[in-house]
Amino acid sequence: MKHVSFVFIAILILLGGGLLGYTLLHTSSPVATSSGGCIDIPSSPDYLASGNPLDAITAINNARALEHVRPLRLDASFHRRNPAEQQFILLNLERTDRGLLPLHLDRNLSLVATAYSKQMRNLGFFSHTSPIAGTFQVRVDSNPTVVNHYALVAENLSGNPAPGAGSIYEYMYDDASEACGHRYNILDPQLRTVGIGWVMGSQYGSISAQEFLTSSVWSPYIDSNVDQRPPSISIVDARTSVASRQSGPSLTNPFYAHLHARAQIEDHVGGIHITWFLDRFGNRPHTGPLTDVDREHLAPGVHTLYVYVVNGVQIYSMARYIFVVG
Repeated sequence: MKHVSFVFIAILILLGGGLLGYTLLHTSSPVATSSGGCIDIPSSPDYLASGNPLDAITAINNARALEHVRPLRLDASFHRRNPAEQQFILLNLERTDRGLLPLHLDRNLSLVATAYSKQMRNLGFFSHTSPIAGTFQVRVDSNPTVVNHYALVAENLSGNPAPGAGSIYEYMYDDASEACGHRYNILDPQLRTVGIGWVMGSQYGSISAQEFLTSSVWSPYIDSNVDQRPPSISIVDARTSVASRQSGPSLTNPFYAHLHARAQIEDHVGGIHITWFLDRFGNRPHTGPLTDVDREHLAPGVHTLYVYVVNGVQIYSMARYIFVVG
């Protein structure tokens, strides 16, 4: 049986709140290419085929040797650490072994990275633009501890069977088709802070995110403890503001041709993003606190109205309302 490994990596950079660039990489196998002076080095051994994180470490060392960088110096505890901690150690070794200052690990950014990784896995997408949270710009500006407090922010995303070392290999040594943008993020001397999060699962084996930040001088960024509770959401009748029940008539009064619904939100951190879907996640979305459904244009039968709310640290909740037409 032919074995095919899939790796997805994405990069996005914002400078002073402005969108600069976006790229997405999908490779089915390592390919030796050269683009703009940036070299892709086929992984040896092929950790994508084995899924073995030890193979990924060996591949990194072999690639570093080709770049005349000394082998990784890892203590005995490295392989007992979780993939986010492993990524952080490897990021800083890639920087310090090239004469750069190490990155500082940030709690708030790590929470965002973990929550966004869960969002991508649970909802089945892989992108800097979330179907329920908006673009990277929107996500950054919804975080109360980040907005107006950064000079530079960037994001790396990875789906990889070896979520620690494997992701670092792809970012650093197999990134020419992306003009080495992920590598430049990792080695950017202006970036000083990072948050890392990961989750197991998805078609890639794992999904992880790296959130980079440089504090502004005029209004410095401060790491802080953030409420990690998901926002509370319910669907209410927009006419009466009475909370609906799945069996209740308030949203489906037969005298109303339209279903008017409002999302009622509590316990949220920072800005929120509200998105509605009718019958299935992924159908044409509607954003905002209110939605209107024309029941006369729906097929007879059971229908479900879904609403998702995402808070400023990318933790989301969902509510649904089931109603019958005909």
